Amino acid sequence: MNNLKFHLLRALLLCAATGFLAMGCSNDDDDSPRELAAKTTLTLSKYYNDKGATTLPTWSRNDKAGLFVADQNAPEAVYAAPIQSGSQKSMFLFTLHAPEHTASTVVGFWPADAGIRYEDGELKTVVPTAQTGSVTPLLVGKATARLNAYEGCSMELTNLFCTMYVSVKKGNYSIGKAVVKANGGEAIAGDLTVGIDDWSASASAQTITVTLPAPLDCSKETQLIPVMIAPVTLSQGYTVTLTDTDGNSFSVGTTEAVALEAGGKHETDDARSSFVTELIFCGDNMVYMIDAGLADETTYKDAITWSWDATTAAATLGLAENRCNHLDDCKPVDNGKKLLCTSSYNWCVLLDIETKEVLFHTTATPNAHSAELLPGNRIVVACSEGSGAGNNSVQLYDISQPNLILYQSALGSAHGVVWNETTQRLYAIGGQSLQIYKLKDWDTTTPSLELEKTVQTPQSSLHDMSLVNSNTLCIGGRRAYLYDIGANQFTEMKLFAASTAIKSINYNDETGELWYTDSTKPEGSQTWSTQTIRYSTDKDASTETRTIKVPDLDMYKVRVMNW
Repeated sequence: MNNLKFHLLRALLLCAATGFLAMGCSNDDDDSPRELAAKTTLTLSKYYNDKGATTLPTWSRNDKAGLFVADQNAPEAVYAAPIQSGSQKSMFLFTLHAPEHTASTVVGFWPADAGIRYEDGELKTVVPTAQTGSVTPLLVGKATARLNAYEGCSMELTNLFCTMYVSVKKGNYSIGKAVVKANGGEAIAGDLTVGIDDWSASASAQTITVTLPAPLDCSKETQLIPVMIAPVTLSQGYTVTLTDTDGNSFSVGTTEAVALEAGGKHETDDARSSFVTELIFCGDNMVYMIDAGLADETTYKDAITWSWDATTAAATLGLAENRCNHLDDCKPVDNGKKLLCTSSYNWCVLLDIETKEVLFHTTATPNAHSAELLPGNRIVVACSEGSGAGNNSVQLYDISQPNLILYQSALGSAHGVVWNETTQRLYAIGGQSLQIYKLKDWDTTTPSLELEKTVQTPQSSLHDMSLVNSNTLCIGGRRAYLYDIGANQFTEMKLFAASTAIKSINYNDETGELWYTDSTKPEGSQTWSTQTIRYSTDKDASTETRTIKVPDLDMYKVRVMNW
């Protein structure tokens, strides 16, 4: 403390002596710049760091801060060390050329070795176009005061750059490079010019390339790649293109306008490699999303990338938590942004995957087994067997009207519904029937489903149906079939010749891959449940290629988010 008092006293005496000397040797009418001792207090503010959190720097004994006198055309920076170290705030004593009797505008900055200069009312520096995924702050502030006054001047230094965090979802891959580019052609890096009057910024380069010094391993958790970026507005958003160590590229971004603020941060949506197989499955009260490449035969836990506990929706549904159970479908809709979940405990929800917000719910769907999103923000739900008025039917809802049934069509043991955008038809299965519907009076407040055709399937006990392509459906239950819509023809998939209870089936006709659940031999505590996700590369093989065990769940269905 005595040492601090000594430094402060020496600084004040020097400041006073310089002032007296200037007064004794000058004329009040002559206020041209001269050498002055300027007492300045600089406060460091938080900045966003490599981890997406904040760092609050403090002045160290070896630090220096820089200062420009902004009233001069092209001033040279002057430098000084903090008088008080170990604190966020410190006094400095700068020796500089400035008017003695009138106020001057000064710009302070830290760190002192930052490549920054001042010309004609503008700060000039560089946002690197080639980065390594680390954040180097440049804190800047401005003040106007009579510099040799006893009070001195003070300012807070804040980060001049914005920090973008590219979120890369957990998956079986490592990232080597990320390239950021504005969709509207705006410059986001390179030579950065900032006006100190309004802090408006402009840059010179349209692309930032982040080459990571070591591959970013995403196998354990979602990872962040920090990018220093100019504080500008992107009129049409941006695109970040990521490249993994296998040479595969995928992207994340937005087409909406984005204002990148100086000192602020911007977080991207989760980037998800299209070269990773991502599955979503459900049972009991849980929905899990996994990277299939990270799962093995004995466990899926290390592969989880997302999960949802249905009991969190109890208040919204108006149900006890023990009724937020018996999940039997979890269908991705709206390009994988939303999820339709159904439960045989008579409810259905539409869930926003990113926020987990319930966008629609109904508890008027007895023994609900599947659902589908239809044009015009409407939802259809397949309600299976039971003695209630809503059982054995497909029900139509509007997202804006929870629990209000707009229309209902009879279908015995209804289990699956699929919308085909190309044919503009709804397909529904139950028992041994495939029913085909047209949308009727869709632009009115009383829409309905017009039954156009009923097709008898080769087998009864149908449990699931999925869309393969615009002309093909995959149907499973007792055995499994591909249905050619145009030819009205079923082709059996021989892999399932001995199956009597296919609960879900997903087929990729381009690769020949299948992901499915089969409770022909039940596993778990229910006669309908399984604890095995199955995979095959041949629909006519004699056995599956691979399995993933889910030993803690009475599982019903698996769906594919990404093949």
